[in-house]
Amino acid sequence: MTRDGSLYRIDLRLRPYGSKGASAMAAGVFLEYMSQTAAIWEMLAFVKLRAVGGDMPLGRRLETETRSVIHERASQLPIEELKAETRRIRDALEKQRSRGVRDRDIDLKYGEGGMLDVYFAMRYLQLAKNVPDDEADRSTSSMLGKLHEIGAIDEETYADLAEGYNFLSSLDHQIRLTIGRTTRVPLANHSAMSVIAARMDIPSASRLVEELNVHRLSIRNAYERVLE
Repeated sequence: MTRDGSLYRIDLRLRPYGSKGASAMAAGVFLEYMSQTAAIWEMLAFVKLRAVGGDMPLGRRLETETRSVIHERASQLPIEELKAETRRIRDALEKQRSRGVRDRDIDLKYGEGGMLDVYFAMRYLQLAKNVPDDEADRSTSSMLGKLHEIGAIDEETYADLAEGYNFLSSLDHQIRLTIGRTTRVPLANHSAMSVIAARMDIPSASRLVEELNVHRLSIRNAYERVLE
């Protein structure tokens, strides 16, 4: 917390064992949890586990060991169970965030054809095809390229996910620079929309919305092909 509010919001309910678990635990206890107890949604989340501070040698070792545990567990799951649970979690997040939202609002992250479609399709494929994160480059663009190279996704699906994600990421960046932190497109703020369009070298706000809708449709179609 700072005098201006939260720098980062951390939901401690998402820790191992939930509200009944310790706020901090030994590495061995954490690995045991991931190997025996963690749900599929946790495996999907911890695909991107990353140490950010403290004892970095310990953090990097734990990253490597956790990835090994997650991918080993995923390899033993029936593929249809992994696929169905991935879809269930994605659908639940979309419905949860859409409550009370006006039909015209576009949520770049949680909405249909949003970033979560890309993330869930990609992480499902990482677990299904046993493709751990690359230490050198963990970016979404890099992993999509790797999945394409090994034949996990075809050319059309790769293009739809990669190009769509790059567009959403750029738009999200410009929205944050223009009006602050939000995942919603400020459609009613015509001045902001014009500024954002100009920063993205798009002729007008209306053209920006058109391109956004095309990418969202392509992303959702690609997501459906991956998780059909």
